[in-house]
Amino acid sequence: MRYLDESARDIDRRDWRPVHGADIPYASGGGLSRASAAEVAKPPLPGRWTRRVVIATGAWSVLELPFELWISTSVRDALALVTAKLLWLALVGFVLAGQRVARIAYGFFCTIGLIAMAFALPAEYRLFPLGFALTAVECVLKATAFVCLVGAGVDSDER
Repeated sequence: MRYLDESARDIDRRDWRPVHGADIPYASGGGLSRASAAEVAKPPLPGRWTRRVVIATGAWSVLELPFELWISTSVRDALALVTAKLLWLALVGFVLAGQRVARIAYGFFCTIGLIAMAFALPAEYRLFPLGFALTAVECVLKATAFVCLVGAGVDSDER
């Protein structure tokens, strides 16, 4: 193995010379092409199962919207629900596009939502059984999405 910088080996730097004949793209003058630089700059896309679960959470939020609108008490509540669903779908879109910040925010919101809904499940079971079923499915989807996002780097054959 040849080192480009021998500073770790020669502390005094008295005999420093460039390394000739090293197998490095920029040392041979070729450099990186624009296509390969653009490929390097692309954010990594989520894997197949992660994409499916993220899409499922977005689709489930749209499917449960009519039930949530049904039990909303005012127009302001309904408008807040629709706005929240649109923001959630935008976040899902950014996660699918491979944005790192969106993945972090999505994982955070999945976790916070899961915790909030899980504590309300027993009361919802007694008061509104249909809502309990909808919320239970959403909890399972968000927990699965969180596990997929956290474990995305574990299995390299996911894509």
